[in-house]
This record gives sequence, C-alpha cells and structure tokens, in this order.
Amino acid sequence: MKVLALLVATWAPVSAQLPPKDSGPAALIIQYRCPIGSRAALRLAVKDESVAQFERWKAAGLLAGYRLLFSRYVDSNNWDMMAVLNLRDGGAAARWKEVEARQPAGLPASAQSIVSAASTYPVDMVRSATPSTPPAEPAYMVIPYSFTVRPSEYVQYFDDYVRPQLQGWSRAGVLAGYALYLQRYTAARPWDGLLVLEYKDDAALGQREKVVAQVRQELQSDAKWKALADSKHSLRTEKEAIVADELVPSRK
Repeated sequence: MKVLALLVATWAPVSAQLPPKDSGPAALIIQYRCPIGSRAALRLAVKDESVAQFERWKAAGLLAGYRLLFSRYVDSNNWDMMAVLNLRDGGAAARWKEVEARQPAGLPASAQSIVSAASTYPVDMVRSATPSTPPAEPAYMVIPYSFTVRPSEYVQYFDDYVRPQLQGWSRAGVLAGYALYLQRYTAARPWDGLLVLEYKDDAALGQREKVVAQVRQELQSDAKWKALADSKHSLRTEKEAIVADELVPSRK
C-alpha cells in the first residue's frame, strides 16, 4: 500500500486550468507518414540524426522537452512517427519558423526524403502527470478525440470522468503517466484532443482491458461518475488508437 500511495502522490496534474491563449501555443505535435517499405529507413534516420538535433534544441532553450514516438504496427491509414514538442515559452512557437525554414517538420535531409506526408498541430498541454522515476521500457498508446462541446467543457469532463480512471490504472500499477493536448486551430482537422498514455511496459499494456473493466466497475458506486459514463458519447468521439514506442538518445 505504501508503494501505491507514493505512486499516486507523484501524479499531481501539472495544469489545473486551461492555459491562457494570449500567446503562442505551448506545444506542437507533428505526425509523419512514409511508405511501408521506408519505415525501417525512417526509424534509423531519426535515431541517427533527429534525436540528437532535438536534444540540441532542448539545450539551446527552444524546447522544454520533447518526445519522439514511432508506431509499433504498420497502419497505412495513420501516422508512422509523431513528435511531441513542448515549447520553452510563448515565443518559442514563433521561433520554430526558423527551424522550419532550414529543416521542414524538424527533420534532417535524410529523413525528409523518406517522409511522404507530415501534419503539424499547434496544441496546449492542459493536463498531465508524470512518474517520479521514468519506466525503463515504456509502451505508449495515443488516442485522438473529436469533441461535440467546447474545450473548457471537455476538460471539466476529463477531470470528472477520465482522470479518476487514470488514477485507478495508476493504483493498479500499469500506467506511468499521461498528457492531454488540445488543438488551437481545429477547423477541418481530424481531431480536437489527443491523449498520450504512458504504460510501464508491454506487460502493463497487455493488462489494459482487464484493468479498465476493473476500475470502471469500482467507479460505478460514484453517482456523478456514472452519470458521465452514461452520457460520454454525447461529448466526444474516440478515434483510432495507436500503440507506439519512444525513440530516445543513444546511451553512451
């Protein structure tokens, strides 16, 4: 029980309110696609060059942090790689244009020739939780959503309905962290919000369905949560989830 209590204590949400939109977006999400025969080459190019470049941008103060995720399975209808770039400050989004002028989508020339399409989404990270000790071999699940309500209403719904479940998954020992991103400019875009789930490892991800069912059963006794569970389809539409792995700097 002490271990579980410690894990929950490290899960305080970073953001308690929607961020003010009087400056540039707080983050960028870039999704890349490539031909099936080029996936291995893209992964290698990113590991060899892009990871080191993103590390340099972080050291230079452009990025507060970043995450490069590569989809685990071939899916021609979805992205192959996704970059999540947390910007240092409101002005960093404007400075990113200097990167785009030299390296479109933040990619070196070796990767640009492999990518067949890329889409950039200015976003704000409105909710997140991270473990005190990052897992050694995490597995990620990325889930996009379309909303039928205002963003502020969805965030309230997230706090009341989704977060209690995430906290339950954490107590069960499978979920290490999460981040919820909302788009700045949603017109004609394929999603309004993106939830990035960080599982402790493949074994934890494999327990997802069982733990989801267990936690939802536990929450049935909460009348407020149950009412939201019964109405969730009127608030948002869940789209195709992608399982991915993180590309990290080489260990020396």
